Amino acid sequence: MKFLQGKNIRIPEDIQIIGFDDSMASKESNPSLTTIHQEANLRAKTAIECLEAMRDGTEYKPQIVLPVDLIKRESTRKL
Repeated sequence: MKFLQGKNIRIPEDIQIIGFDDSMASKESNPSLTTIHQEANLRAKTAIECLEAMRDGTEYKPQIVLPVDLIKRESTRKL
């Protein structure tokens, strides 16, 4: 975002940006970053379960969809 702002590109007026990890930096950036939040512990637990199933030769889902939340902040706006 700093690079874009250095090129006089306004966020969110000229370009909108969305992140994916909802890190502390997304809250503290200027403007604050709209992001997708996903529970890291659920992601880790699911990955471990898949790895254990692969190791044990048991069935596992090859495609998994985990819940996410959109955290709206200043880097996006309504069109």
